[in-house]
Amino acid sequence: MRLRRFVVWLCLAALAAGSAYAAAGDDFYDRLYSRGLAQFNEGNYAAAMSSLRLAAFGLLEDVPRFETAQVYLTVAAMRQHHDNDARQSAQRVVAAERVERRYASLALPDSVRGEFDSAARTLLMPEQLAQLRGGATAARPQVVQPQPRPAPPPAPMPTPAPKTITIPPPVIIPAPQPQPKPAQVQAPRPQPQPVQPQSQAPRGSVETLLTDADRAINSGALAAARSLYRTIVDTPQLSHANALRAAEGAYRSRDFATATRAFQKAGAIGKGEEQYHYYYAVALYENGLYADAKRELHAALPYIEITPDVARYQTKIDGAIE
Repeated sequence: MRLRRFVVWLCLAALAAGSAYAAAGDDFYDRLYSRGLAQFNEGNYAAAMSSLRLAAFGLLEDVPRFETAQVYLTVAAMRQHHDNDARQSAQRVVAAERVERRYASLALPDSVRGEFDSAARTLLMPEQLAQLRGGATAARPQVVQPQPRPAPPPAPMPTPAPKTITIPPPVIIPAPQPQPKPAQVQAPRPQPQPVQPQSQAPRGSVETLLTDADRAINSGALAAARSLYRTIVDTPQLSHANALRAAEGAYRSRDFATATRAFQKAGAIGKGEEQYHYYYAVALYENGLYADAKRELHAALPYIEITPDVARYQTKIDGAIE
């Protein structure tokens, strides 16, 4: 058991060491921890992530505060659309849960816990999510409510005797005799006027739809998010930036067909947008376009971090038979 705890903490230290430096004294990490939470509450997410990463490095032995720092890091990264950073922080929470189950008892605001739970469903593998939820189940005792005894079945009602229904004979009405019609003067018929097509006003701007779709993903309403992203992609004259944003959103909601159409509408991926090559590669692979997926993946690899998720898809895409 001690060996397992040592190995898990060693992994956590390796994950946190990439962005932290050593500093003497616990007070230093305490100040960084408090500063990071204050920066998050002020909306300064980039500064909060920097402070909380360093604080977490010094809080490895303090499981509740280490997990709290990683939860805030996950939410801050998701609010800035940094999926890889968010995924790494969520995975550290799961790793800490293997040592001590503390996530369910953390003193987190409801909004922060809700955003983290929603992000975890998108970012974590099923077995990791089960580990996180298993900790929450263990920490929260279930109250068993007594079940009421079922009422005895009602006594059977007596079957009434069948009644004889007498159907009267049908009444035959004689058909009316046709009367001669007076001659009528035909008035000239008006010529039909061509109907002018009316353009329908859009239900909302593309920016509004994108905001609603992103909100749906963050709240876990994936079906609503997919519907909104399809509406956005079907919009004529979609700008390059909005098409890329819709493509990323469709990728996050696992609607790879819509993501592929959005990337096709966006056109060439330019300088500074290299991470979109990876999203495009995954969408193409999931749609069976293996040759194109390999091209986009190798265009993305020099510019992205090789996380376990990226490495897994690299193995799938490179090994796909065209």
